Order: sequence, then structure tokens, then C-alpha cells
Amino acid sequence: MNEKIMEIFARNIVDSLPMSKRRIYQFIEGIEDRLAQQSETKEQFLTLLREQSPYHQAGNRFNLSLDETVKLMHEIEDEINEKLERKIRNYKWIDCTDQVYGHQVETIKNRQCFLIFQ
Repeated sequence: MNEKIMEIFARNIVDSLPMSKRRIYQFIEGIEDRLAQQSETKEQFLTLLREQSPYHQAGNRFNLSLDETVKLMHEIEDEINEKLERKIRNYKWIDCTDQVYGHQVETIKNRQCFLIFQ
């Protein structure tokens, strides 16, 4: 499946989470994304993760222990993955390129049109 569509589905799922789960998830993911952007190598990223510990920061911010934060984050990630798998399984793609572009399909080789429905 197209990576961009997967991102859209995942973002939609995160947006539908209860506010408390969404805030913790987005807080940790935001820190991890920022650290990844600052890193030039995998090793540098892992070092920054250890030094800045997004889970410790989230625990402090949301008044949770480290164990509670890790457990909750794993539950949230499991919920997101389960919903994403279900969404992918239930979505159907219909190639409508011929209907949209008609006889121009030969001249527009780098474009396709799909109807996506559940």
C-alpha cells in the first residue's frame, strides 16, 4: 500500500484516540521525531534517545511513572496498529484511470486515479 495513504490512515486513527492517550502519544512521538531530525546516524539518534528520554519527559509531564508511561505507550501503539491493520483490510481500491482520463491514458502515463472506499 502507498506509504502516504498509510500515513493518512495512521494520522486519522491517532486523531480519533481519546484525548489523554492522544496527548501522551503525540508528546512522545514529537520528541522522537525532533531527535530523529537532529541525528545524522542511527547511533546518534539512539544516544539522544538515552540522553533526553522521551518516556521520562512524558512521565514527568503527565504525572506517570516510567513503567506506567512505557506500558501506556505500548497499549496505544498496539491499538493504533490493530486499527490500522483493520482499516487496510477493509479498504478497497478501484482503478478509475481509464474512466477519468479516457483515451488520454497513453499521454498521461505517470498519473493514476483510484476510488478508495470502505
